[in-house]
Amino acid sequence: MGTTKKAYHLRTAVIGAACAALLAGGAGTAIAAPSAVPDLHTTTVASATAKAHESISVKASAKSIKAGQTVTLSGRTKGIKMGSKLTVQHLNKGKWTTLHANTKTKHGGHYSVKVKLSKKGKEKLRVAHGKTHSDTVTVTVH
Repeated sequence: MGTTKKAYHLRTAVIGAACAALLAGGAGTAIAAPSAVPDLHTTTVASATAKAHESISVKASAKSIKAGQTVTLSGRTKGIKMGSKLTVQHLNKGKWTTLHANTKTKHGGHYSVKVKLSKKGKEKLRVAHGKTHSDTVTVTVH
């Protein structure tokens, strides 16, 4: 389906008018009351934007192990500096608690950490860095 020249020109004019109105409105506000315009380049805004792009993937080396054995969690991070500390957490009575297993991110965001599991049952595990965490993996301990 082709767009007619008339519809194309109308759409272009509407978009141009909307852009001009936004630019004029923003400039008028900045000139009229510069103290009322928020500073969008503060470190708070910049760090909040950076945190939004962080992610951690996770994969368990086994879905089922015997009590006392180890399982290796591995994956990759995005938006997290190389050498940053990652911790392993498990779901305990409805709350995520940190285990005594941690590692640091390597080149390319890769990581690997071994976790010894002794408590029998299903263990829900995740890898965390600050408020960023991976999806949950479940390992059954026999």
